Amino acid sequence: MKAISITQTQNMIIELIKQPLSKKIEMAGTKIHDSLINGAIHSASEVIRELSSWFEDLVWKVYLTSLFQCTIVLSWIRKLAAKKGMRLISYQTIGVTLSTGTKIQIRSPFFIKTAPKRGRKKRGPQKRGAHLLLSVMGFVNKVDPALAFRAIQLAVLSPSFEMASKTIKQEGIKLSANQIRRLVSEVGSPNLYSRVNRLLSDEEDFSFKNRRILLAVDGGRLRQRKNKRGPWPRGYKRCGFHTDWIEPKLFTLYVIDEQGNIVKDIAPFVDGTTGKLKEFMALLEQYLIRLGIEKASEVVLVGDGAPWIWDRIPKLIHSTGGDELKLTEIIDWTHAKQNLNKAFEMLSKKKREKVNFNYFKNLLFSGKINKIITEVKSLLNVRASNKIMKKFKSYFVSNSTRMQYEESRSMKLPIGSGVIESAIRRVVNMRVKSPGSFWKLDFVETVIYLRAQVLYGRWDNIIKNWAHSFRNDFMAIATEAAI
Repeated sequence: MKAISITQTQNMIIELIKQPLSKKIEMAGTKIHDSLINGAIHSASEVIRELSSWFEDLVWKVYLTSLFQCTIVLSWIRKLAAKKGMRLISYQTIGVTLSTGTKIQIRSPFFIKTAPKRGRKKRGPQKRGAHLLLSVMGFVNKVDPALAFRAIQLAVLSPSFEMASKTIKQEGIKLSANQIRRLVSEVGSPNLYSRVNRLLSDEEDFSFKNRRILLAVDGGRLRQRKNKRGPWPRGYKRCGFHTDWIEPKLFTLYVIDEQGNIVKDIAPFVDGTTGKLKEFMALLEQYLIRLGIEKASEVVLVGDGAPWIWDRIPKLIHSTGGDELKLTEIIDWTHAKQNLNKAFEMLSKKKREKVNFNYFKNLLFSGKINKIITEVKSLLNVRASNKIMKKFKSYFVSNSTRMQYEESRSMKLPIGSGVIESAIRRVVNMRVKSPGSFWKLDFVETVIYLRAQVLYGRWDNIIKNWAHSFRNDFMAIATEAAI
C-alpha cells in the first residue's frame, strides 16, 4: 500500500469532495424547486435527506480511505499496538457500515496479539485479532459509533432484537438481529469492576458528599439458557439446554433531599448482576467506594424482608463508609403489611373473624411489634408453638427496629421500596422475563446493564466513555510523535 502524509490527506479530502458536490447540489436544487411548485413538500424533504446522506457518505468514504493510507497515522497505530502486545500481520479489505447504513470497502491494518512464549495454548478461537485503528476511532464491530449506539439503544428498549432490526430498517438501514446482538455484546462492560467508571465522565466529579442517599435492593426473575452436558441425542441437531429460573439482583442509588423526596436533577445509579450473591456485593462495593459513600450525610437502606439484604449490606456499608456513617434500615411498608396479612391467613376461619386487621395494621405502623404479639395471644388464645407466633417471631420480632414507620415518617424518610420495585419491572420483567425467553447469563447481564442506563438517564455517559482507554492511549502516542 502506498502511504501518504497528513497534508496530502487533507488536500485529497478537499479535492475529492469539491468535485461532485456542486453538481449534486445543483441537481438537488432543481428537484426541490419542482417539488415545492407542485406542492409536494414531502418529496422536497426526501430530496434534502438524500442529499445529506449522500454528502455524509462521500465525506466518510474519502476521509477513511485517505486516513488509512497516512504514513504518520500508521506509525502511531503501530506504536499503540506494540504497547498492547500486538503486531501488524496484513492489510485486509473490510466492509465498514456508516451512520447512514451505507457500507463501504476500505483496506485496514489488521493486528493480532503475540502468542505467549510459554504455557499451553487454549483450544478454539483465540480472539486475538483486531482492526485497531477502527477501534481507536470508536467504531463498534466495524459499524459507525452513532449507528451502533442507536441500534443498541433500540435493542435494549424493544421487546426483541428482531423488532429492533425492523424498526431501524424503516429508516433505510439494514442491520440484522444477529448484527445488533453482536453490537450489544461488544459494548457490554467487560467486568463488574469497570462499570461505575463507565458511568462517570472525566468532567463529572460526582460524589455523595454531604448528601442523603437512598439505597434500595431487590431481586427479579428470568430464565437461564444452560446447555446440557454429554453427547447429543441421536437424531437431534442440537445438544438441548436447561431453562432454570434464576434471580438477578438489582440495586438503585438515589439522592434524596431533606424532605425525603428524590432529587430528580441527579440521575440515579441502577445496576445489577445475574451472578451469585458474592458478585452482587462486589459490584455494589465498587459503586459505594467510587462514589464516596463515606462522605454521605446519611444512608437509608430499604428492601423487603429477605435475610441476605439485612445480614450483608449493612456490614458492607459500614466497612466502606466507616462505623460513624449514619445508616437507617427500613423494611418496605407494603411488604410488612402483606406479611401481617399472611400471618393472619394461617389462622382458622373462625379465629380470623375475630381479627380487626386495620387495628393491627395501625399497631404495625406505630412499630409496636410486642403489643401485636400480646394482643394476638390474648384475643386468639394461641400457643407459642402456633404457626402464626412462629411467623411473628421470625419476621416481625427480628426486624422490629426496621419497622418504625411512624418514626421514619417524622424524620422525613421514605418507608417504601417503590423505586427498586419499579426498576425490577422496567429493567428486568419488561425485557428479559418475557415468555419463551431463555438467556446466556453473561449476555443477559449486559442487556440489563445497558437497559438500566438508557432508562435511568446515564446512556450518554456510556457513549462517551466506552472507548475511553483506546482514545487516551492514542492521544498519548500522537503527542509523543509530535514532540
